[in-house]
Amino acid sequence: MKTKSISTKNLPTISVVIPNWNGADVIADCLRSLERQTMQPTQTIVVENGSVDGSVELIKKDFPQVELIELTHNTGFAGGVNVGIRASTSSYVFLLNNDAECEPDCLEQLLKAAVKHQADITQAIIMTGNGKYIDSAGDTYSTWGLPYPCLRNEPISKLPANDKPILLASGGASLYKRSLFDEIGFFDEVFFAYYEDVDLSLRAQLRNKSLWLASKAIVQHKMNHTADKIPGFAREMAIKNSIFLFWKDLPFPLIIKVFPRFLYCNWRITTAAILKGHAVVAIKAQLQALVNMPNILSKRIKIQRNRKITSVQLEAKLSKDNPLRAVKRHRRNVPDYASRTNR
Repeated sequence: MKTKSISTKNLPTISVVIPNWNGADVIADCLRSLERQTMQPTQTIVVENGSVDGSVELIKKDFPQVELIELTHNTGFAGGVNVGIRASTSSYVFLLNNDAECEPDCLEQLLKAAVKHQADITQAIIMTGNGKYIDSAGDTYSTWGLPYPCLRNEPISKLPANDKPILLASGGASLYKRSLFDEIGFFDEVFFAYYEDVDLSLRAQLRNKSLWLASKAIVQHKMNHTADKIPGFAREMAIKNSIFLFWKDLPFPLIIKVFPRFLYCNWRITTAAILKGHAVVAIKAQLQALVNMPNILSKRIKIQRNRKITSVQLEAKLSKDNPLRAVKRHRRNVPDYASRTNR
């Protein structure tokens, strides 16, 4: 029996939220890709995170239709998108990196997939390398205590032919039900950047929400555009935020089972940062995790108290792969785990 096609007339409204920090060299391409959509968003919101590179002037001059929210300082991905989400008025919110470009039917395909599967979060397929490689086909979390993108650096021939359920969705190109944030909360700003999307997806999974990959929605991504501007930034976030994820979101007794391997992986990525000349960054990340632990454990209590699936059910969804080896090295040099996590 054929699935009934979904008319664009019956699709819900969508707001696009783009956080921007010193992205004057990429934001125009991102916004132009939205102008070419077969289904136009109700709102396009750019949250300006204190850029000093002329981004604000460019957006005001060339994209006057965009709703520009100017912040006085950089609040990170989490803080920026939270401001944009709260300003949105649509049934769905599409979060998009400023260094990403949507294929013309991306929003339409995302909404069709979200409606068809009654998904709370729907991720687009994220491509890189001029469309030759996969950046993310959904993300996963390993029983080794670390998240990583599915199929990263694989050729496009490995892409799934149909929509599929996923464990985690990348905040770089995902569609969220606006009502979801009212139920499970917004992005946790203590993460600042990286893994805040993993945290939100895990919280959604613990509440038994539906997460899907839309196989026909495509986004092209210029990887590492922001992270490359700050040496050691991705390493700091990977160390600190992986600790937050582990203690905040893993239920008991799964957290006990994962703990030894998590300690090993945390030691590995911390050591890698030190060997790469980022000892200060590594120490800073560990100290930040320690200082914020009371806050994280307080949030853990509420999350675990309100979860609707068991520890066994979540464990069944996790990857068994060691993420330090899981992402294959292809033509591009991928030196270590922290580099593989860049959104």
